[in-house]
Amino acid sequence: MKQLNAYFSDTYLFTTEATVIAAGKDDAGESWIAVSPNIFHPRGGGQLEDSGTVEDREVTVSRQDSGLIVLSGAGTYAVGTLVNTAIDPEKRLLHAALHTAGHLIGFIGEQRGWEHSGHSHFPGQARLDFDPTSVPEDLSVPESRGNLIAELQDRFVALVGTRAAVSSSLDEAGIRTVVINGVNAEPCGGTHVSDLGVLQDVRIMEAKIKRGALKVRYEASHA
Repeated sequence: MKQLNAYFSDTYLFTTEATVIAAGKDDAGESWIAVSPNIFHPRGGGQLEDSGTVEDREVTVSRQDSGLIVLSGAGTYAVGTLVNTAIDPEKRLLHAALHTAGHLIGFIGEQRGWEHSGHSHFPGQARLDFDPTSVPEDLSVPESRGNLIAELQDRFVALVGTRAAVSSSLDEAGIRTVVINGVNAEPCGGTHVSDLGVLQDVRIMEAKIKRGALKVRYEASHA
């Protein structure tokens, strides 16, 4: 049975009954299971993994080399067993808000001609990296950095104010594209908000060149 990753289509699905489709033990002898539909996002793409439970037991989430998302700590279950699964809603909403906001920061930078070179959507560490050779602004001067941060903040807030819808689709090859209506579309496996209007507390924290990259740090949360 193929695993259906329900978080692709519904960020706000926090609980569901699922079928155990695979089970085994890792190299340390700990049991794992895979379920479908699966509501657990694993770590990857700059986003932290979800936390949650299977039958009220806390599990850890990981992705195997095959792409199968597995849950450790739930105990031993036979394939075909129905189980109740749940994720932490607060973490899911924060992760989704930060990830969608990160797409906006990337879009803002690319509109300025900056070349995206890396990213993190981790809480407290969220940032977009750009190749400094593509950045014409002189960021060695504090006043210039301050002006840039103000410009980025104004654009950030303006985009959120459009309340544009956010959607996604999977093609025949299994590649998922996330679309922010009127903004951009890009391949992504993360969780995202339903529309930009639910983003709040959006703020550009810093924009400076460090370790060979222009690092734009930001914050966002879910209303």
